[in-house]
Amino acid sequence: MSHYKQMHIYVGMDLHKAQHTAVIINCWNERLGEIQIENKPSAFDDLMKFVKKHTPKGLTPVYGLEDTAGNGRSIAVHLVENKQIVKEVNSALSYNERMSNATTQKSDSWDAFCIAKVLLSRLDELPDANPQDIYWTMGQVVARRNSIVKHTAMLKNQLHQQLSYHYPSYKLIPQILKQLK
Repeated sequence: MSHYKQMHIYVGMDLHKAQHTAVIINCWNERLGEIQIENKPSAFDDLMKFVKKHTPKGLTPVYGLEDTAGNGRSIAVHLVENKQIVKEVNSALSYNERMSNATTQKSDSWDAFCIAKVLLSRLDELPDANPQDIYWTMGQVVARRNSIVKHTAMLKNQLHQQLSYHYPSYKLIPQILKQLK
């Protein structure tokens, strides 16, 4: 009887704005393949075909994505819609994995490999990716509101600064108007 982690291959994905890098490993941390794809929906099926080609018969791929809310949102949605197992990998965990090696590297390939290793070692702990549109939409609305509030405060402060410079006693105007009534 084999351990349940032997029933999967692990696809770590380093996600960026323009392209994604995926590294596939088995349960013994052996690299089975690597691919770079563009961050566009037409390339996502190429990734799934590549992974399927490197998946031994009887095994199931598990995808680990580091950024399912930002640059990785569309690939996460695509994979979930295609009934793939997708886990969210916290960037702090992959950073710790990268730094725990004797020689540290910084490349998309190495990052994806580290994400795959975290996926393998913490398979039971990692949350399933759940890229729901409502949460993404609400996040966008909140971010926009925060930006508007920040810029409004900045403009108000600039206006007060200019008024104070040209009319040093402008803040007394409401009191003067009250006295005239």
